[in-house]
Amino acid sequence: MIILVAIFLILFEACFEGLKLAGYHIASELIEMIYLSGITLGLFAYFSGQKSWPYKNYFIKILIGYILLRFAIFDVIFNLSAGLSLNYIGDTKLFDKGLQWIKDMWGMSPIWFLRGILGFWSVTWLTGYKQ
Repeated sequence: MIILVAIFLILFEACFEGLKLAGYHIASELIEMIYLSGITLGLFAYFSGQKSWPYKNYFIKILIGYILLRFAIFDVIFNLSAGLSLNYIGDTKLFDKGLQWIKDMWGMSPIWFLRGILGFWSVTWLTGYKQ
């Protein structure tokens, strides 16, 4: 089983990195999403004691809470660590293009407001789950 996990991790990471380098950005994003989703699901299943299908409600809340928290804080941490403006939004990923469209139409206020709401919501779900 460990060899299968190692092959999974190496295969998907090499594939999306190679596709990105070759200029296939959308295909690269899709494979990267599968890669990161697999790692995320596996880790959360392991640490929450989820051993079989179907997933229980608390596990679904953990996953949704993680996604919401990632939206709330990822760009802030990324921009700070890269030395960029806090309001910087990239221009390569589809998600960034959507945020840029919102920023162009209404400014950064709705994005920060949404990050605040989703951050609060995610923290309440992640700290209050029951097994």
